[in-house]
Amino acid sequence: MRELRFAILVVAAAAAVVVAASASASQAAAPAASCVEPAQPAWIDYADKWVPFRRLFFRPGLAVALAHTAPAADARSGGAQVAYWDMSLKAAVGTPSHPADSSTVTHAVALLAAAAVKVTACDAPIVALNELYGSRLRSPWSRTNARYRANVLELVRALAQRGVQPRVFISESAATGRAAANWWRSVAEAATIVREVYVPGPALQALGPSGATIYLRFQLRRAVRNFTTIGIPSSRVGLALGFHSGRGGRGGLSAARWFGVVKREGLAARQVAGELGLDSVWSWGWASFAGAPRDPAKADAACVYLWTRDPSLCNAPTVAGRGFDSSRAQPAEGVGRGNARLRVLSARHPVWLEVRAAAKLTARVAYIQQRRAGGWNSLRRLILAPFHPLRMRVPLPTGSHVLRLYVAAESAPGGAAFSTPALAVRVH
Repeated sequence: MRELRFAILVVAAAAAVVVAASASASQAAAPAASCVEPAQPAWIDYADKWVPFRRLFFRPGLAVALAHTAPAADARSGGAQVAYWDMSLKAAVGTPSHPADSSTVTHAVALLAAAAVKVTACDAPIVALNELYGSRLRSPWSRTNARYRANVLELVRALAQRGVQPRVFISESAATGRAAANWWRSVAEAATIVREVYVPGPALQALGPSGATIYLRFQLRRAVRNFTTIGIPSSRVGLALGFHSGRGGRGGLSAARWFGVVKREGLAARQVAGELGLDSVWSWGWASFAGAPRDPAKADAACVYLWTRDPSLCNAPTVAGRGFDSSRAQPAEGVGRGNARLRVLSARHPVWLEVRAAAKLTARVAYIQQRRAGGWNSLRRLILAPFHPLRMRVPLPTGSHVLRLYVAAESAPGGAAFSTPALAVRVH
């Protein structure tokens, strides 16, 4: 019996070793996760074959946007998640003045979806569509622009039906009045809108560390609220930052000053994306395309950007050098909701009013309202701004009036409507 029990133990131990070895081999052979994992926000960096130091981004926990299979395979082997980058939306839908024939869009969808799946090795890939033209064009549109916008809408809807996750990039603020607002809302049902916010480095450097951070947060919030104030959820909006060498990026700054600007851009984006619940934050500008001047500071700037997001991603204080400010603290801000004030500057004809609002209310839509028998009547529409008080004349007849500032709701966390306390005014 003792010999039998010993034999059983030996067999069991051997089986355990085989199972453990099999599991280990299975784990070693398992492919790295390829799809961009859900996150709010997802941080996605352009790191295609034109980025000399792209392997800096090819590691677990990072997501990269690529258009070619070789770097994509390299990225996956390093553990990175992969999104697909379509460099030319124009090829599929045309332009506002020369839209593609609508009959060709279906074929373009099939090609685009197949390429995205091939590069990412993901059944439901994120696809960056670079980029929409004419977002500033107001409705009513020209016949050609109407056709172009219809093509874009058809493209993103068809991609979404195939399980693809489109991200439509735009380089300027969008005209969202009248019929255009409905078009943007329709796009957001099938795609995420990614607003590129490229602020010149020298301009930010001139503002100083605190001033640059405050200004960046202002610009990023304004870009997002271009859409959340017309009913598009903030979860369907993303941001793109530009770290290219020329205009709209480094723009001749010394490496040390540029690293400081990169840090402040990353910190501002992290704060705004978190408070507004954005879909994603993308980075662009790391590539060295043919004919472009060489920028030896790019790789170090990328390290600073990664460190700003998470210090474990890169050792920026060492890479950037002795003069680099390793503090990741930001200028404080007051609370957002309720931090708005309406004040009467003069009750004489014409009545002068002043509106002040907290930085976190940047670009929220508000109204000066007057109480009447049937409720509150809006007298004037405002876009809130944090840097200077808004002063305005409001035509009111002689007599007593009750006014308030009403801040309209937006489709973002903490975006409920609210109003200031009623303010009695006797006009004379």
